Amino acid sequence: MTSPLKILLLAVCAIAIGGCGSPYYSVDPIEAWVVDADTGQPLEGAVVTANWQLVSPGLDTGGRKLHQLEVMETLTDKNGRFFFPGFTKLNPRLLELRDEDPQILIFKSRYGYFRTSNNYPADKESPGAHRSSPINRQTLRMAKADPDVRKYAFDLGFLTTSLMNIWDSGNIEQTSRMVHALVCERRRLKAIDPAVVLPIAGAPPEANCEQK
Repeated sequence: MTSPLKILLLAVCAIAIGGCGSPYYSVDPIEAWVVDADTGQPLEGAVVTANWQLVSPGLDTGGRKLHQLEVMETLTDKNGRFFFPGFTKLNPRLLELRDEDPQILIFKSRYGYFRTSNNYPADKESPGAHRSSPINRQTLRMAKADPDVRKYAFDLGFLTTSLMNIWDSGNIEQTSRMVHALVCERRRLKAIDPAVVLPIAGAPPEANCEQK
């Protein structure tokens, strides 16, 4: 075997070994409150998704985001509160949880979307098998959407991009409320300006927007 090939194989093995995740992950519950940024009033009916993104080792620094440890979805109640239970799950593929452990996405019609995830600086050790969200027990303030509907739709495009790894993992049905809300918001915006563009991959072309 040639020396360069040996070096390449050793590098791949090193990445695979160094990038292995825990054989299980334990996740804390998440409770938070969503309010209007201007008034401080609770926002009822906002759609909230949480996904714990598993990453397989790769030669690129980002790895391959093909699987989810878990995907959850809920709505805020009349107090703006949402809750996701904690859990412990096996990870037989030994894939890795990184900063999206979880990724939290929040959407409500006529508001700019909210996204958060963890931040692990390069000089810090991996948090290991136990994970928690930085927004637990926090109040989250959502600002009104840009009144320019094209700019608003452009901004929502980043939300759909953040959802892509969930959908590509085959978990689109676990975000059915979010998909429904975005399809209906696209319909509302296009009624104002037919030139609005908001791609929603895998979404049904029609939705009953009277449905809650």
